[in-house]
Amino acid sequence: MMKRIYLLSAGLLSFAACQGQASSKEATAPKPKYEYGTKADAGLAKGTVAEKFFSAAPGIDKKVEELFSKMSSSQKAAQMIMVASSEPLGFPYATSVKTAVSKDQAANVLFLKGNKAEFIRQNKELKQYQIAGLQPLFACDCEPTLFHNKFTGETKMQATATLKTQDAVNSSVDTINKVMDEMGIVVNFAPIVDIAINKTVINKRAFSDDPSVIEDLAGTFIKRTQADNKAATIKHFPGHGAVVGDTHKQSVLINGKMTELKTFDNIIKKDKPVFVMIGHISVKNNPEGFNTENGRPATASRKIITDLLRNTLNFKGIITTDAMNMQASKNFTDADWESAKAGVDLVLMPLDPAKLNKQIAAEIEKGSDLGKQFETSVKRILRLKVISQGL
Repeated sequence: MMKRIYLLSAGLLSFAACQGQASSKEATAPKPKYEYGTKADAGLAKGTVAEKFFSAAPGIDKKVEELFSKMSSSQKAAQMIMVASSEPLGFPYATSVKTAVSKDQAANVLFLKGNKAEFIRQNKELKQYQIAGLQPLFACDCEPTLFHNKFTGETKMQATATLKTQDAVNSSVDTINKVMDEMGIVVNFAPIVDIAINKTVINKRAFSDDPSVIEDLAGTFIKRTQADNKAATIKHFPGHGAVVGDTHKQSVLINGKMTELKTFDNIIKKDKPVFVMIGHISVKNNPEGFNTENGRPATASRKIITDLLRNTLNFKGIITTDAMNMQASKNFTDADWESAKAGVDLVLMPLDPAKLNKQIAAEIEKGSDLGKQFETSVKRILRLKVISQGL
């Protein structure tokens, strides 16, 4: 199998070469009138979830500010935390998920693996625990390849790698969306846009080993998902397909160029996924200087999350970590907090939600620069809730 190496665009290389000058210019540049877009409209945006999220809509902006002003620091911090429900995987609903949500420690829930009927019951109960009139944000990890393993009784779907046409992808997404509707889920942590070279963990979960095919079919998956008022997620930034190993079990490394980065960049620009998920991948010897600090995973690296994804690739959506209980994350001390500081908007499955909530809330209360960063992250989550809950 031939590995195709894709260089970063001239614009990205140019940015890296003059990063110091760029940051100084950014400090004096005027702020855009609206954070999420360039054209204002008279009120709420229309269209797909992505068009609503990324548009400059004063009506949505106003609603977000109103909701934000009604929340305590702890309730604001809860917006940045997502806990998982899965009895088979050791995340009991009654003693962890329900407790975290009811105590305003976490305001978002991932239905990870288990009985669909039970998840529907949980959804109904958790909706009662509202913050400023907002229900929790519900998510699933609904890739076609692994879908039948997620919810008891679901029919086995074709693996992502076998979906060779846009029609096949659309049919797969329609099946997934139907189940998401039944369960009240509005965020899908899919599709994978990694290349299929890594046989340990990516393999048939990827569309192809050809970046152009990945871009085409992943773009179809994203557009079909988001046209149905659900948010799609591309993962695992900056690329898990060309590395050796499985971050569930060990630390992994990109040594040199990030050969999958161009795929992410192109999909972000063309298909507007609402979410990007960061993988627990370390980077060293990168010629553009985007190395993870002191060997830490990308999920805890400001260089990767803020400098590269947010500022260089100009991603305006929601940045989430991969699950923080994975070994590559657990190998790094206090990874939950370090991820939040590095610039993610959503910490997925933190090891200690209550502790992380207190850490985030304390910075928001102080009004520090880090606290202001957290406020921006909170408002991104609130924006999606306003859109998906029709407020």
